[in-house]
Amino acid sequence: MIIKLILIASLFLFNTLFAQDITFVPRQTTITDTMGKEIIFEIDVTNISLIPQTLFLVRTQSNLPATWSSSLCLDFCFPNYIDSVATTPDFGSNPLQPGETREVSLHVYTSPTVPGQGTIQMKAGTFRNPNQTITHSFQATTFNPTSVKDNFISDNFVLKQNYPNPFNPSTTISYYIPISCFVNLKVFDLLGNEIETLVNEEQSSGNYQVEFLQKDGITSGVYFYQIRAGNYFETKKMILEK
Repeated sequence: MIIKLILIASLFLFNTLFAQDITFVPRQTTITDTMGKEIIFEIDVTNISLIPQTLFLVRTQSNLPATWSSSLCLDFCFPNYIDSVATTPDFGSNPLQPGETREVSLHVYTSPTVPGQGTIQMKAGTFRNPNQTITHSFQATTFNPTSVKDNFISDNFVLKQNYPNPFNPSTTISYYIPISCFVNLKVFDLLGNEIETLVNEEQSSGNYQVEFLQKDGITSGVYFYQIRAGNYFETKKMILEK
């Protein structure tokens, strides 16, 4: 009986120690854009264990309009019919080293003629501990820009890709909020350090544009802009080229 209890305790401790091999953090889970656009969901995967980890990604559900398709992207993007990929040589990749963060992505290819909405569910895990997975759902929505006026009305929050991108020395960030709410828009560097707060105020529903101007001491590279408006939260990537 004592031996049995020891074995049960050992199994529990084993599962507890190995339950957190990775983190799987999307930069956005909902994106709205004009029809025909390639919508990209970027996810940061970090190996938080002390040994290399072989990561796997699985598209567990795909509810897309008939004319849409999607692909999983590790170090490369794979055809629509491949529902699972891993950081192995078979997929042109290699395991995540301890402490390494790697960007993976889900690409949704929308119809250029018909607007719509689709949902995809993905899960991530490691070969060492395959039963411990992290699952997220992603929603892509498109609209017809010719069916609305410049001040278009939507029921959804929208954070658009900055333009131009890459940029130098300035770029414009546009967004739409369907209700009056407190809006916070910030720019961060790759390490998560805040570069500038662009908006921090209560705003009425409508379309907005704000300019981000390159500051002294900011080097070329990848930056992120992040909006929080009511319960809406989204982050996008932009590139400064000097």
